Amino acid sequence: MSLIDRLRQPEYTGENRCTPCTTVNIAIAAGASVLAAVASTVLGAGVFTLSLGTIYLRGYLVPGTPTLTKRYFPERVLGRFEKDSTTPVADETVEIDPEGVLLDAHAVEPCGESTDLCLTADFQQAWRESIHTARTHDLGEDHLADMLDISTTDDQITVDQHGEAFVVRTDDAVVGQWSSQAAAVADVAAATELNERLSRWQNLAPAEIARVLMSLRIFIEQCPDCDGPVQVEQDAIESCCRSYDVIISACQDCDCRLFEMEWDDTDADDGQEQPNQSTQATA
Repeated sequence: MSLIDRLRQPEYTGENRCTPCTTVNIAIAAGASVLAAVASTVLGAGVFTLSLGTIYLRGYLVPGTPTLTKRYFPERVLGRFEKDSTTPVADETVEIDPEGVLLDAHAVEPCGESTDLCLTADFQQAWRESIHTARTHDLGEDHLADMLDISTTDDQITVDQHGEAFVVRTDDAVVGQWSSQAAAVADVAAATELNERLSRWQNLAPAEIARVLMSLRIFIEQCPDCDGPVQVEQDAIESCCRSYDVIISACQDCDCRLFEMEWDDTDADDGQEQPNQSTQATA
């Protein structure tokens, strides 16, 4: 094993590199090199070069940086750093009441005496039938454009696939993203049914449609891909930058993810939810 291999820390470099840690340490290296340059330009350049080499091999310059970053960086800042260009997120400024839309469409209703919502029996049956029809086709740009009510003649629609997840863009704006083919099939089928039940459906913007469909997907109990049982669970996600809780809806047979939402316990205590669609709208 070479000296470079011995010095390298794979847990903090390559795909595991923490962007906030790297950014902070490069700033520290730059500051240290400026101070060293006061005594000697050569010394300053040497300090900066050595520091960059250490950051490249180790992931950070100052010991304990990953722990300090997680502890003291604001959650919103870490969340922004965490999302790179290959995993775009849906526009969080979209203002629509998905629950109100679904109630107006008679897709959901209160569960008995509870304040929780459940799928109406007729919508659940119609949705399942549409899902069986939709999954016989390979979903392409035309299917997704129809679902989001996008005219391909007026907008340039592109579909970017990242593993099992894929993202739909129009004119460089993200209007929808799904963590699996099964999630997209569910949305295509749901859009067909909602379009027939709600007169104002076609007046919604693509990003609004995507938000409503994402919210509806949490009610799925049977996998759109393999018909296996779907279970909703809370899980803790550990990344280089932070730890956070997510609500995940996934098939227990084929492991398809249908819904993922970042869960903020503080907001939950206040009666509010702050959804953060990863690969979905994760969602």
